[in-house]
Amino acid sequence: MDVKHVKLLLDACQSAAHLDTLLPSLPEGVTPRCVRVIEQIAQKTVVSGKVRVSDISEMLDVTRPGITLVVRQLTEMGYVIKERDAQDSRVVYVSLTEAGQELHKRYVLDYHAHLTEVLSEIGDEGAEEIASAISRVVQLITSDTKANRAE
Repeated sequence: MDVKHVKLLLDACQSAAHLDTLLPSLPEGVTPRCVRVIEQIAQKTVVSGKVRVSDISEMLDVTRPGITLVVRQLTEMGYVIKERDAQDSRVVYVSLTEAGQELHKRYVLDYHAHLTEVLSEIGDEGAEEIASAISRVVQLITSDTKANRAE
């Protein structure tokens, strides 16, 4: 690959990274990161019923303190509630309130449904190819970065 195409690829990844800014207007205090955390809570709740902060940090590959801060903000805004485990008080579970579920519906489920129409010309196969290519770019650059830091 030549330098021109490397730049083209990196520019496309940079543009994709800013797609969160194109979400419909969010309620005051709610950031795209908050929406991602709410989405993860909703998904994990469906799968296992209980969600810990550590589950969210693993799913988003973000540090636990970073997710703890977002969960605290979401709790203060009334979108999330925290509960301690009955057997082990060190374990804290998070779940969506009714307001959190409504936010998830509007800014994740409904928005994604809308985007299925907007992005229909790309198709399922095209979406899989693009996602695969972006994942591979991230993987290759991450591996290179780690290797260079180890030297």
